[in-house]
Amino acid sequence: MNIDIAGKRIVVTGAAQGIGRTLALGLAAEGARVGVLARDRDRAQAVVNEIEKDGGAGLALEADVSDEEAVRRAAAEVDAAWGGLDGLINNAGWMPGSNPVLDLELDTLQRVLNSNVVGAFLSTKHFAPLMIKSNGGRIVYVSSIAAVQHVAGGAAYSGSKAALNALSACVHQELAGQGIRTVALAPGLTVTPGMRAIVSEEHVARVAAAYPGGRIGQPEDLVALTAFLCSDAASHLSGTTITVRPPVAGMNRI
Repeated sequence: MNIDIAGKRIVVTGAAQGIGRTLALGLAAEGARVGVLARDRDRAQAVVNEIEKDGGAGLALEADVSDEEAVRRAAAEVDAAWGGLDGLINNAGWMPGSNPVLDLELDTLQRVLNSNVVGAFLSTKHFAPLMIKSNGGRIVYVSSIAAVQHVAGGAAYSGSKAALNALSACVHQELAGQGIRTVALAPGLTVTPGMRAIVSEEHVARVAAAYPGGRIGQPEDLVALTAFLCSDAASHLSGTTITVRPPVAGMNRI
């Protein structure tokens, strides 16, 4: 099996920290040219500097993914630099704390949807054409086990991730004939700065006890699978959701 992404051009959104940063560094280590997209170009450049320090190739990109004009500019920048694209990792998103429906503020719901759904939609809309002109490519939507395992207080986040699963499947139906392969990647609880800010240690311990190896996920756990998905070895896999961690019985709240 030839899992080779050397030279492939891949953009990772939300790549300044957490899962996005780890995927950007990991894919670059496998030889991909990585577009590091973040809200702040200086933070994106810091990740590019790490990539280049290790001999890789990166491109710092700036965009709020919920801002269509900013995403359009970032896509044009990629096209000017690389002349096309082979992969897009829709990772940018926001995980709020527990928000029961009766207490959920509209501003919070809109921020979740803008970050997690609108951002993935706009990135797909403006980066997919670069893949089509490159004879195809891979779009990975970083979803969550929360899309199918629902907890009290998680309506906004779970709903946004379920929407990503649907978006991935719809894009497969629309663009598979033009060489675009999609997958929604659904990890369980994973260590990131955002997760640590809102999830209790008690909840982390309960989840870890039910996971293989007695630990929750690390961003590094997703690198090899993402590299495989972006390689030609996964060319026949599309329009589906891959669950990285199993649902955990009894996890009814964060």
